[in-house]
Amino acid sequence: MTRNGQIYILLILVIVIGLMFGTYDRAVDITFESPFVLAKSIDSKKPVKYFGVVSRYTPREIYEGYQPIMDFLTEKTPYRFVLKLSDTYTGTAKQLGDGTVAVASLGSFVYVKYKEQYDLEVILKPLNQQGKGFYHSMFISLESSSISSLSDLNNRSLVFPSQESLTGQWMPSYLFSEARVSLSNLSKYDYVSHHTTVADKVLSGEYDAGVVKEAVAELYKEYGLKVFHIAPKRTTIPLVVSKHTDQKTRQSIMDALLSLDIQQKETWDLLELWDKELSYGFEKANDNDYELIRDIINQVDR
Repeated sequence: MTRNGQIYILLILVIVIGLMFGTYDRAVDITFESPFVLAKSIDSKKPVKYFGVVSRYTPREIYEGYQPIMDFLTEKTPYRFVLKLSDTYTGTAKQLGDGTVAVASLGSFVYVKYKEQYDLEVILKPLNQQGKGFYHSMFISLESSSISSLSDLNNRSLVFPSQESLTGQWMPSYLFSEARVSLSNLSKYDYVSHHTTVADKVLSGEYDAGVVKEAVAELYKEYGLKVFHIAPKRTTIPLVVSKHTDQKTRQSIMDALLSLDIQQKETWDLLELWDKELSYGFEKANDNDYELIRDIINQVDR
């Protein structure tokens, strides 16, 4: 090969690698200003407020479900809301605690665990499809699987979401209390970062079963998964502020989200684009609503 040919091939490789890394960066970093941010959410005259979300889903999935919420809050409040993510549940709580983000969609376990340390305050909780502030963790397997109950998990493989999530914390002890199946009775088990990753691993056959939040279980039914056990209800995920969040900001957020009238068709059309856990409206919340979560955590710690 001539020297010119070698230089040409090297140049092509550099361009391809550059494109690959550029695409990856855009996929995982959604806090920078780019065409990624929908045009209607960009209003340079409004002060920016950052909105955190725990890593319950991949960054791309969070962007798809939460960016429409940012657009709505930007339109309805005096601020421009921008997503700022962390790669852990705890990281988002820390962002609230140091004032990096003004508000965050936390996990229930992380909220209860870090409430005192970071002076956190829950302001809203989402409603489910029935208009209630509760949801369930669900055990899933392939539709074709013979698994039909928790006791069938003996000598099977099981995958959990992050240990920083309430599901990841609670389900191992729940499994033992309900069916006397301990982790040592499983052929293998693991924890993965995201609820959707749990579903993907079950769907691929890598694990016999998994545990996910209700919204993910419902989503994956059409891809060939079934729900074979539903855990008891628990309070929906909290929308949380901290001592660094001024009163005007928190009230603006509450007013905007509580103004959603799900009886109106226009609202349904709007919410269709939102993350499913947040697409049925909101109600005011306070710390007492999460006593149920504290009870669960106390059971796990025994």
